[in-house]
Amino acid sequence: PRRLTRWHLRNCLPELDAHARRRVTRQSLGHMLKTIVEAPAFWFGPRARLDAWLDDREAIAQAAALRAQRRGVIWLCPHLGAWELAGLFCAAQGPMTTLYKPQRGAIDALMHAGRARLGAMLVPTSGAGVKQLLGALKRQEMIGILPDHDPPRGSGVFAPLFGLPAHTTELVSKLAARSGAPVWFCIAERREGGRGFRIHLLPAPADIADPEHGVAALNRGVEAVVRRWPEQYWWSYRRYRRQ
Repeated sequence: PRRLTRWHLRNCLPELDAHARRRVTRQSLGHMLKTIVEAPAFWFGPRARLDAWLDDREAIAQAAALRAQRRGVIWLCPHLGAWELAGLFCAAQGPMTTLYKPQRGAIDALMHAGRARLGAMLVPTSGAGVKQLLGALKRQEMIGILPDHDPPRGSGVFAPLFGLPAHTTELVSKLAARSGAPVWFCIAERREGGRGFRIHLLPAPADIADPEHGVAALNRGVEAVVRRWPEQYWWSYRRYRRQ
C-alpha cells in the first residue's frame, strides 16, 4: 500500500514536494486503517452514537431541499474520509437503493447488513441491479454509487483523472441523463483529534449528464473533492490497473 500510495501521489499530485508527499502518504495510510476500524462501529455499534455522528443539521437541510425537488437524487460517495458513514447518512434521508459489489464468504453478509442498517436496499453490480437503480429514480427515490472504482470490463470507458487515463463507469452519466435527477457528492470528513465527522454535500459538475462529456465530468468532480481532502483519500486503491 505504501509504494502504490507514493506512486499515485507522485503522478496525480506532482505539485507536492517530497516532504508533502511523505506527509500525505502517512496520513492516507492512517485513514485507511481508520476505515477498517470504524466499519464495525458504523454497522453494528449503538444506534444513539450513530445518530449523533449523522446529526449534521446543515447537510440534513441540504438533502431535504434536494429531495423536495421530487426528481430523485444520485449520491456519489467516493473512497474518501469515512465513506461508509457517508453512505449511511444518505440512507438516513429517505428511501435509497445502493449499488455494491458482492464479496466472497462471510464478509458479504456483514457488509450487506451494515450498509442496509438504516433501510438502504443493496443491489449488485449487474444488469438487474442497474434496473433497480433506474426504478428507484423513477419513484423519485435516492440511489448511491461509488464513483471512483474500476468497473468491470465492458462497462466503462477511459477518461482523464488527474491527467491520467482511468477506466471509469458510464453508469452515473447515463442514469443522470435518463432520469434528470440531481447528482451530488456526499463526503464524511473526519475531524482532527477524533472529534467526530462533518458531512459535506457538494454538487457534481453540471455536464455530468452530457452523453459525450459526462464521464470526464464525473472524474473532474472526483478530482475536485480529492484535492480538497487529499490526506483522507484511499490512494492505495489500484485505480489505474486497467489500461
